[in-house]
Amino acid sequence: MSHSKARLAVINELSYLPGDRRHMIVLIEEALEAMGVEIVHLTKASGYVPADAAFVHIDQSIVSPEARALALRYPASINAYATDIRKFRCIDGLLGRDDSCDAPVIVKSNLNYAGMPERDAARHEGPIGRRLLNRVSNRLRRQSKYAIRTKEDYRIYPTLSDVPRHYFRNDYVVQKFMPENDGEKNVLREYIFLGNLHYQNIERSDQLIITEDEHVSCEPFEPHPRLLATRRRLGLDYGKIDFTLINGEPFIFDANKTPGLGEFGDTAWLADDVAGMLRAFAGEVFRLVTAQQSGPKPDAQFLEAG
Repeated sequence: MSHSKARLAVINELSYLPGDRRHMIVLIEEALEAMGVEIVHLTKASGYVPADAAFVHIDQSIVSPEARALALRYPASINAYATDIRKFRCIDGLLGRDDSCDAPVIVKSNLNYAGMPERDAARHEGPIGRRLLNRVSNRLRRQSKYAIRTKEDYRIYPTLSDVPRHYFRNDYVVQKFMPENDGEKNVLREYIFLGNLHYQNIERSDQLIITEDEHVSCEPFEPHPRLLATRRRLGLDYGKIDFTLINGEPFIFDANKTPGLGEFGDTAWLADDVAGMLRAFAGEVFRLVTAQQSGPKPDAQFLEAG
């Protein structure tokens, strides 16, 4: 190592802007800096900078081979193998046009967060001609009655046969709609994890498609084996899996490797239980980074999703 201080390299998308405070990793980084860890931000275009470990934090559903190769040059890494989290790879109740389902179904973008990160990247990356073409293409999609541009555009249909044929293509997924209820409220469960730390965040809402949530709790818990199996399949060391609990079994409907802060973007509003989780996550990353100080230790990688 050509540096004396413990250092973590955070690998971002090309469109990353310093000062962005949309994601949980921001508070993890601040806690690490308070512990004496230096944080350096890179993209796949930056090239290698010596560090004790790499944290891949690319807010896109598919991570490029170049970014993964950069992460694997480091003695230890987080999410280097989480390269594809499109919904068709992880959700339960996935339906095709020839299937049968007389119960409600939901239509979503196959990409995480309705593909917004990819559209943002297209505006900033590549030759100017291609960027202009992407803008025109996106404008036309916005005008389509079938457009799914945000989570608010997700659509619920009474049965599978009511779903327009347009949605049976690679851009979308059609899934059984399996809400969980708590009285008159709908429940969202989030399995949030880093390494061997497991938390369950619970939100409630009046909405069927939960976008504005009432925070219930965020506490350590023992994840169901199916949640762990999904982590392993996606290569996730850090992230979250959204699910409902149906007859004691998790019904998975999303996975995310760059969890956002949402309403907790300002630490003044951060709930105590969420803050405690993030401090614990910082401690886990600190352990991984400092374990490399006396030389690379391959067994220091996170094991749950490895």
